[in-house]
This record gives sequence, structure tokens and C-alpha cells, in this order.
Amino acid sequence: MDNEAELRERIATLEQDKRSVHHRLDNLESLTESVHIIATETKAMRSDVNDITERVEEIERRPSRRYETVITAVITAVIGIVVGHFIKL
Repeated sequence: MDNEAELRERIATLEQDKRSVHHRLDNLESLTESVHIIATETKAMRSDVNDITERVEEIERRPSRRYETVITAVITAVIGIVVGHFIKL
């Protein structure tokens, strides 16, 4: 009889352990799903950041182009004045 009671106690313990393991697995599945969602959102954010970076670089290049255009116009004007002065003589 002691053997039977001992077996029932072990079975009860094993069933409790099994429930605990299933509960942990459920938590791990939920955690895995959360990590997957975070990874997907991180990829999307990386894409957005790359797009924003490209736009910022384009905005940063604009003043440089304007400066080059102004310098070109000034040089052209100076050359035109010098050539005009020599033609006038």
C-alpha cells in the first residue's frame, strides 16, 4: 500500500511539473513572438532612418551647390569685365 501511495504522489508531482513546463513554454512562445515583432519593427525603422539620412544629406548639399553657382557667376562676371575692358581699349 505504501508503494501505491508513493506512486500516486510521484504521479501528482510529475503532473504538476508538466503543467509548470507547459506554462513556461507558453511564456517562451509569447516572448519569441514579441522578439519577432520587435525585429520586424526595427527593420522598418532602419529603412526609415536610411531614407531620412539620404534626405538630410541632400539638404546639406544644397548650400554647397548654391555657393558653387555664385562663385561661377562671379568668376564669369570678372572675366567678362576684364575681356570687355581689353576690347574697349
